[in-house]
Amino acid sequence: TMQRILLLAIATASTAQLSPLRTRALHRAPNAAFRNPSEVDCNTGRRSARNVLGAMTSRRRPVAPVRAGDMDSFLNLVGAGVFGGAATTTFLKAYGKGSSVQLADPAVQSPAQKLAETATSAGSAPITVEEVKAAQDNWANAIKTISRTYLNNGDYIKVAGDAAAELYGYGKSKVLFKPTKAAEFPFRPTGEEAMSYFVGGDVTGGYKEDAGFAINGGKGWSDVVFNNHEIDLNGNTAVAMGSYTFTCATTGTQTVVEYTFGYKGNKDGKV
Repeated sequence: TMQRILLLAIATASTAQLSPLRTRALHRAPNAAFRNPSEVDCNTGRRSARNVLGAMTSRRRPVAPVRAGDMDSFLNLVGAGVFGGAATTTFLKAYGKGSSVQLADPAVQSPAQKLAETATSAGSAPITVEEVKAAQDNWANAIKTISRTYLNNGDYIKVAGDAAAELYGYGKSKVLFKPTKAAEFPFRPTGEEAMSYFVGGDVTGGYKEDAGFAINGGKGWSDVVFNNHEIDLNGNTAVAMGSYTFTCATTGTQTVVEYTFGYKGNKDGKV
């Protein structure tokens, strides 16, 4: 209880602040005064706390009982000089229960401070919603450009390689890529495996199951539209979840696919 906490705190304060003569008298009988001090009995700690309370309140203003959870009253007592020295430490042990009342620690960071520090240590500022949406627009434009280049008999593989280097973190950090249509090899941790998925398995290090997502298996895509369900910002990382709609460049049919994308700020300032 708070009353027991106060008793122990007062005992600590008194031991730290009273003169040696008075300190020797802390363990006298319950109603003993400070005159004619006797020897200290170290086995009567609880009784000593009561003695100190009686002696201190007789020499100072009366101490009103502190209700449990009433920290304002506790702080008033500290300000009035009833507590001091060792009593005003960062925590008080709760008598008989082993718990503690923890006071505010200025060294403890808030979640927002931790996120900002993480972003700074990673070499980039916290990611914004606008940056996430800009990255999505760039991804959609890359898919359309790759498809258009393919349908125009251009070097779509080079275009796809440049886009992958710009939009994905290969070579900068770990990339957790699980393509939508990949089945036999569902995870693509390397840039070569990602290229295989986007442009087809004929590339170096490619897989036969890949028909080329970015070129729609040869039909191409004319449009890609993101529809975010939610964007969660976490310092220099972010996660977006939603659905995007692909329009076939050959038939005009639309395909809706659910997605989860992770974004990370790099040391070069790009997301």
